[in-house]
Amino acid sequence: MPQKTLRFKIHQDGRVEETVEGFTGGSCHEATKNLEDALGKVTVKNTTSDAFISNQNENLNQFNNESNVTL
Repeated sequence: MPQKTLRFKIHQDGRVEETVEGFTGGSCHEATKNLEDALGKVTVKNTTSDAFISNQNENLNQFNNESNVTL
């Protein structure tokens, strides 16, 4: 499992840029929700490809659990 990292860059105009690494699926949103709520309004969110990894695995596991087919 990769290391989970939160990076923050505070700009001179007060904007805070957050970069989340090592999280898959929706876990990045869960990990940062309290911080984002405390910091204020989120203006832009960019999703990386890691956000879709867990969702694909969860869907495959759900499919395997609901069928008699083993993949």
